[in-house]
Amino acid sequence: MRIALVNMISPFIRGGAEILVDDLMHQLQLRGHTVELYRLPSPNDFGLLMARLIEASKMLRFDHYDRVICFKFPAYCVIHRNRVVWMFHQFRQAYELWNTEFGIEANPQNEIMRNIVMHADTALVDSRQLFTIAHEVTNRLKKFNNIDSTVLPHLGNMEKFGPGKTGSYLFFPSRISSIKRQHLAVEAMHYVKSDVKLVVAGVCEVSAYDLQIRSFIKKHHLEEHVQYENRWISDEEMYQWMSNCLGSMYLAYKEDSCGLVSMEAFYSAKPVITCIDSGGTIELIEDQKTGFICEPTPQSIAKAMDQLYMDKQAAAKMGQAARDEIIRRDITWDNTIRRLLA
Repeated sequence: MRIALVNMISPFIRGGAEILVDDLMHQLQLRGHTVELYRLPSPNDFGLLMARLIEASKMLRFDHYDRVICFKFPAYCVIHRNRVVWMFHQFRQAYELWNTEFGIEANPQNEIMRNIVMHADTALVDSRQLFTIAHEVTNRLKKFNNIDSTVLPHLGNMEKFGPGKTGSYLFFPSRISSIKRQHLAVEAMHYVKSDVKLVVAGVCEVSAYDLQIRSFIKKHHLEEHVQYENRWISDEEMYQWMSNCLGSMYLAYKEDSCGLVSMEAFYSAKPVITCIDSGGTIELIEDQKTGFICEPTPQSIAKAMDQLYMDKQAAAKMGQAARDEIIRRDITWDNTIRRLLA
């Protein structure tokens, strides 16, 4: 089958969605399909450039392909007789993040943009199949757009991640931004009562947020307890830090998926600390069994961090339960590709 994959790209940023699409392309090719990947550049503002990109997406032609699979807004606006949408992200700033610190301010001009986005999403009903990566996304589609969809969970890379030692640090790898909420993990270190340590790794593109985190570490003399790596770490560093940590953390606000970080931690037999408002993440984690689901406060998170550190045997047991759970779910490429190409 001749297949086109259509996704968005933020220049010089490679996150979970980009990794997953690259893996899908590789898996399709292994199964004998001819695959090409198209990436549309994300606009640097949410005004006129976004509206133009929506219209440009609708004009792209993929007539030579048997199947088109799309992932993010507005890449899934492309038109094709056999378009399949595996939705990673809508334009959340126009939905539940509207008029919040993470979204777009409510004003007449932005209201026009919001209506354009919502109207563009109505075209999803014309898809051959419409999948989402988690119930968080499916529920949003139903609530705001009255569109039904089916959950098709995303995959992590089970082959590369595995159990190691039970260390003394918690590992929080992710793009560093206010919506991922690394600051909550760092601030929690001010309240811990144990000798637990924290490793935060990823790129922060907003200098004010980077300064906020660095200033807190310095003000509260946490330099010996928090390792803050504002850079893309290598794959080898990722595997080593994850396999040998005490547990992992993923505190993102209203995350669409459970997060690759959470899946990689489970593959590595590590429990995960998350928050009650972390969206799709809590669809994977069972509180007190495979991790902790905390209130989004430094004090609540610090308590969970201390629990893992003070009873490492229990932490290792939770980690094994996490690995057993991700294997039990049997989320495989064979099943995923079969459904995408049905």
